[in-house]
Amino acid sequence: MEGDHMKIFHSIRGGIVAGSILVSLLIDACGGDVETKTYTVGVINPSPHLDQVVDGFKEGMSDLGYVEGENITYLYAGPTAIDQHDFVAQGLVNSNVDLILSLTTSATQAVQRATASTKTPIVFIPVTDPVGANIVKSLTYPGGNITGVTYTSQEELRLRWLLQAAPEVERVYIVYNPEDPSPVLALESVQESASRLGVELVTRQANTPEDIEAAFENIPEDIDAILFLPDSVITEKGIDWFAMANKRGLPTSGPSVNTLKDGALTAYGIDLPAAAKEQAARLADQIFRGISPADLPVEFADYYSGINLNVANRINLDIPENVLEQADIIIR
Repeated sequence: MEGDHMKIFHSIRGGIVAGSILVSLLIDACGGDVETKTYTVGVINPSPHLDQVVDGFKEGMSDLGYVEGENITYLYAGPTAIDQHDFVAQGLVNSNVDLILSLTTSATQAVQRATASTKTPIVFIPVTDPVGANIVKSLTYPGGNITGVTYTSQEELRLRWLLQAAPEVERVYIVYNPEDPSPVLALESVQESASRLGVELVTRQANTPEDIEAAFENIPEDIDAILFLPDSVITEKGIDWFAMANKRGLPTSGPSVNTLKDGALTAYGIDLPAAAKEQAARLADQIFRGISPADLPVEFADYYSGINLNVANRINLDIPENVLEQADIIIR
C-alpha cells in the first residue's frame, strides 16, 4: 500500500531518528535529575475523547520518574471548546507553567500565540502538518519553543483500507468542521485520493453541536460509507455517530485505531495514547533535562491498521480473508 509519498515519509523519518540519537547524546552531556526539581505542566485539550491521550502522557511521565503530587503537577481543567483556546492558553502562561502539552492543531496554534513572548516550552500531539500550519520551521529542526508528535497524511491509505474491507463502496460521506485546520488539511488529501480511487465524496460542513447532529441524522440515502477525519468536534460524540452508521448498515473508517473500540469498522492511523506515553512524554523529559525544543526533532507516530469484526457482523459485511491477514489489530 506504500507509494512514492510513503518513500519520502520513510526518508524524512530516517533523518529525524538520526537527530533523536544526537539529542540523546546531548542529554547525557547536560545531565539532570528529575528528583531534584518539581515541574508544572499545563494541558490544553479540545475534546473529552482525547482525555485518554492526556492519561497516556501522564503514564509515560510517571514511568520516567515524574510522579504526580510529588515532583510534577498538572494544570488541566478538562476539555475546552476551540473558541476558548486562546483564553485557556494565556491562563496557563500566566500560571508560569514549565511546559504546555497541547492536543490538536488548533490548541497548539493558540498556545503558540500565547507563548510568543515568554517562550514557554510546548509539546504537541497530534498535529497533522506542523510545518504547513506554521507551528515549526521544519520537522528535523523545529526552531522556537515547540516540538511534538506528528504523522504524515494517511488519508489515501486509510481510504484504500476501507475499500479493501468493503469493495462495493462508491460514495463516501464526510462531515467536518471547517474551522479546525486538521480536518481541513485531511480533507484536501482525501479528495485527491478519492479521484484516483474512483470514489465520490459527499461532504458536509458542521461546526456546532446542532449542525453535527443534523449532519448525521440526515445522511443521504445513496451513501455507501462514512469516513471520519481527525476532527476533535466531530469525534467528541464519535460513539453515537458510529452507532448511527452501524444501524444504517454503513461501513465506517475511523481516524485512529482507538476508534475501533468506539464502533468504527475500519481504522488506519496512530495509537494516540501510546504515542503520548512513549513519545510526547519522552520529549517533555528531554526538555526538562535541558534540551531546547528547537533542537528536538518532531517525531512520527507509528501507524496501525485495524478491523472490528463485531461491527462487520452487525452490518452483514464479509471481510475478505486477505484483508484480515494484513490487519495489525482485529477486534472480535
